[in-house]
Amino acid sequence: MNVTDLLRLDATALALIGHDVALIPSSALMKPTPCEGWTVADLLRHMNERHDAVARTVLGPLDGESEDPRDDFARIAARWTAALQATGPNLNLPSREPVSTEWVLGVHTVDMLVHRWDLASALQTPLTVPATLAEAALPLARANTAPGSPLNRPGGAYRPPFAEDPANSVMGTIVALLGRNPQWTPQDHEG
Repeated sequence: MNVTDLLRLDATALALIGHDVALIPSSALMKPTPCEGWTVADLLRHMNERHDAVARTVLGPLDGESEDPRDDFARIAARWTAALQATGPNLNLPSREPVSTEWVLGVHTVDMLVHRWDLASALQTPLTVPATLAEAALPLARANTAPGSPLNRPGGAYRPPFAEDPANSVMGTIVALLGRNPQWTPQDHEG
């Protein structure tokens, strides 16, 4: 896939999760997510921080933040998209060697779909992902989690993958590749 196709996929995944974030009720912010030890609010802060860290390398710092991570999500996500559109073939991330913009977009597209699944699982809401988006993301997820990937080695971003199950949906396979149990429910974390 080229950068233009990846920008389109990434913007679609980001728009879908942005819609979901806007609808999260305040009462749900402290619910557990499939991200071990994280609440819904923690997950939103994580996404905002990661988006902002990348966007500020291209666009400079963002003025003002809200106490509520839902309020900042759309603005910070829009800056992410603008930053990735403005960068060249490589992105200079803080304290790292330059990385391929295509690689960053591929990782981010998958992450946004999986974080959207995290939110739907935490809130116990249905998750609808356009089939073309999920099918385009599956090979990206496989590449992101392939042996030798910096993302799934010790200290990497992902937990060890769950075994693939042919009964899983495409999204179930993607979340399993990133180390999440496709059958996770909030009841799994109730005391």
